[in-house]
Amino acid sequence: MKSFQQYTQPKLDELNLPKYDSKITIVEAADPFNIAIVKDKDFDLLPNTPKADLGQLKSILKQFSYVNSVPMAGQPSGKKFKIRTKDDSVQQKVRDWIKDNAPDLKPFITFGSGSIGSSGGAKIHENTQELMVACLVLLGKKYGAVKHPNTNDLIREAEGVYSKVVGAKERMELLDQFAENYNDLATAISSSNSILDIVGSASKVFWTGKGWSSEIAPFNPPMGNIKDYNSSDIVVLGSDGIYYGFSLKKKGSSKDVDPTLINKPITGNKSFLLDVIDSKDLDTIEKSKEEFFDLVIKKHYKENPKKIDDNQKSKMIRDISQKQMGTYLKSPDNKFFKTADAILRKGGGVDFGIAFMEQIFRTKLSSIESAGQFKFYLLTGIGKNGAEQLSVESAEVKDLPSTVEALSKVIKSGIKTVVTKGKKQAWDEGAGAAKIFHTIVSGNTPLVNIEVRYKGSYTANPQFQAVATPVFKSLFK
Repeated sequence: MKSFQQYTQPKLDELNLPKYDSKITIVEAADPFNIAIVKDKDFDLLPNTPKADLGQLKSILKQFSYVNSVPMAGQPSGKKFKIRTKDDSVQQKVRDWIKDNAPDLKPFITFGSGSIGSSGGAKIHENTQELMVACLVLLGKKYGAVKHPNTNDLIREAEGVYSKVVGAKERMELLDQFAENYNDLATAISSSNSILDIVGSASKVFWTGKGWSSEIAPFNPPMGNIKDYNSSDIVVLGSDGIYYGFSLKKKGSSKDVDPTLINKPITGNKSFLLDVIDSKDLDTIEKSKEEFFDLVIKKHYKENPKKIDDNQKSKMIRDISQKQMGTYLKSPDNKFFKTADAILRKGGGVDFGIAFMEQIFRTKLSSIESAGQFKFYLLTGIGKNGAEQLSVESAEVKDLPSTVEALSKVIKSGIKTVVTKGKKQAWDEGAGAAKIFHTIVSGNTPLVNIEVRYKGSYTANPQFQAVATPVFKSLFK
């Protein structure tokens, strides 16, 4: 998942805000419930936390005349979710449902009320963070930990240049989500500080969320089966006349688990594997998926799936409880996950490991960089809101040449794909989760940990999630 944002302008000098200082003390910040969970995919905004079927949860809440459109709020750290009610009967019904259907969620649940973020609890869109970063870069100043209430003045200055960001006018409604959005402001400051260190001053900033303008489109040609291979969220025209692309992510603290490198489907027409494995192998995985769900329908409903159309099959799968579907996924009959596991580790998983990492880190952009007009960076902004001021840390930045160099070293030394040490695959006896786990390793050194997991509806395509290990990250320093 991607993110970052920030702000500044001439009038800020009058506010006596603290100027950027690399030695600034990091203040421990609060961890508010300000991430709205409205759809199943919103769980992706929270790191390493279990998922739930919001459709079922909402149906429970409706039994108690629950009218709030935001049933859940999460902390940026992902440590807790809050069900937004104080009604004891609702709480008990939810606890019972969690016990029977999503026991992994139990340690994360608490109850309460109140708004989330801004706009009376409206969901803060991930694109809002990207646009905030763009605004701060355009304003061109660097900051350390900004105290409250100066944060509000800083946000207003950022709002003032929103329409100057190329592409921002396509999402004017997101401007309303800047107000009191302090967690995004903290990570945005972290991101913008680093971007300005790289580019000097910015004469123009582009947001790519709704498309690439004609001026920067040549830096995003289609590559293979991928239309938007260049994953830059914002592009900055620097003082040297070079365009700098930044793929943005965020986290609350340097001690927090890193955001996932990817969150893409393993199957379907947008499969991450389209340019990673052979088309025949991908077809085999797709076929095994269809066969698995046909088997589930046959087992659960005692009906012949060949006599049922696809739309009805999808509905039948959705109607199976999450707990029961978890049982089917963890069965030895789960040919789908077993087939995917075998293909990803075929021949030791060498080809898959190389292609997977090259795809994650967008190494093919080297051909674009070689022309001398564009440079690409992976950037993770680090910061969060605090009681008295923002906690802002230095962003983690990787340029493309160092990424390619690090990958070249590990590929040269030999890599393979193995089952993650200490993890059980979905069908293994005693498996705790309906997932498959792989690690790309060099010798005995783990480089990237990969999970294939379902989120929300089991009729959708399961997702890849990948996180670089600390050892692999150290290669970039």
